[in-house]
Amino acid sequence: MRASTRFHQRHPVLTAVLGASALTWLFQRLRARLSPAILPEPTGPYDVGRVAFDWVDAHRDEPYARHGHRRPRELSAWLWYPAEPEAGAKPGPYLPAGWRLTSLFWHFQGSRVRAHAVPGAPVARPRARYPVLVFSPAGFPPLYYSSLFEELASHGYIVAAVSHTYEALPVSAFADGRLRLFRPASVGGALKVSRASHEEDVRARASVVDVKAEDLRSLVDELERLQAGSGLLAGRMDLERLGAFGHSMGGNAAMELCARDARCRAVANLDGGVWSTVGQEGLPKPLMELFAEHPEYVRPCDESVSQKAFASVEYCEANRELAVGGWQRLYARARPGYSIQIRGAGHASFTDCGLLPLKRRSLARRALGTIDGRRMWRVLSDYLRAFFDRHLQEAPAPLLDGASPFYPEGVLAPPEALFSPAPGS
Repeated sequence: MRASTRFHQRHPVLTAVLGASALTWLFQRLRARLSPAILPEPTGPYDVGRVAFDWVDAHRDEPYARHGHRRPRELSAWLWYPAEPEAGAKPGPYLPAGWRLTSLFWHFQGSRVRAHAVPGAPVARPRARYPVLVFSPAGFPPLYYSSLFEELASHGYIVAAVSHTYEALPVSAFADGRLRLFRPASVGGALKVSRASHEEDVRARASVVDVKAEDLRSLVDELERLQAGSGLLAGRMDLERLGAFGHSMGGNAAMELCARDARCRAVANLDGGVWSTVGQEGLPKPLMELFAEHPEYVRPCDESVSQKAFASVEYCEANRELAVGGWQRLYARARPGYSIQIRGAGHASFTDCGLLPLKRRSLARRALGTIDGRRMWRVLSDYLRAFFDRHLQEAPAPLLDGASPFYPEGVLAPPEALFSPAPGS
């Protein structure tokens, strides 16, 4: 018997008053609100574990400390890894305590979301060590990329995502439960249409990228200490096969890390603009750039201004040159370079937001594009895995060699072709 039929039978008065069709609609809405939102099941041969840890970077001052307060930079990270959970072990919550507050800001019920990683599960034994990927988010907590990280971990990668303190909206949480409220300086004014000059914004955001890149370098240092220690992941990380990736300004930070640190062998930029010097100098390492659709870089600048993407035509033109020019130089100077646009993707499509039960008023909904959330997860996961498989594990990756009929959303072309201005712009 269908659940809606049973509901009608249990509530004959409501059925009589509202009618069967209206009550069925109401039942379906209530059911959708109460049913869990389950992240996609990882497809790899491994189960997935998850742990978090905090540390202090004693070599750096906190860049976002209150005026007159000097103290070292404190950081936190989450790790996803191939695991062998004990029988009956259950996945942890999508958003552990502290991080649950972020779901109020992004307007969804965090307790409804189900992930797959098991907290503290033993590391899988078939391989002695696993390649490592470090990740830099932007504005969103690291946990809002869980579906992607679980998929990569299920295929044999250890993913370590740093939480850039003060950056997540509205709070950052440490593993020990401490909270830090968002501070606007940590995003360089990137959350609204800027009224500053383009030069001022470039300086502010380059400074943010520098902090984030140094956070990544500190994370790699900490992973080396964990590798040499006696904890859960000791001896299980292959830091000779280290890759980096990031989203938005985190993608810029990942590229800066690879430019500064020889330990990084390959890097992927997920829809990140280029504010720092790496966009001018290039990066002679394997580099993948994955893009959303960006109409603001294709349509005439006066239209972009009228759509409130930029404050002025002059700002639009300068930003287009900085972004598209930087992407093109990086692509041309990489060894080798890959440039892929995912049709229908918006800037937030690289997070879990397309899979979450977001309410209509959630700001993230405006930046999701038109692609289905599960399809985006599949396309993004497979392109990223192909890239790191090829350049960290010397494995075949035919998906990178040209257009695939199985991935019609993926457009492989140089950035200058993907973002060629429309006539008259």
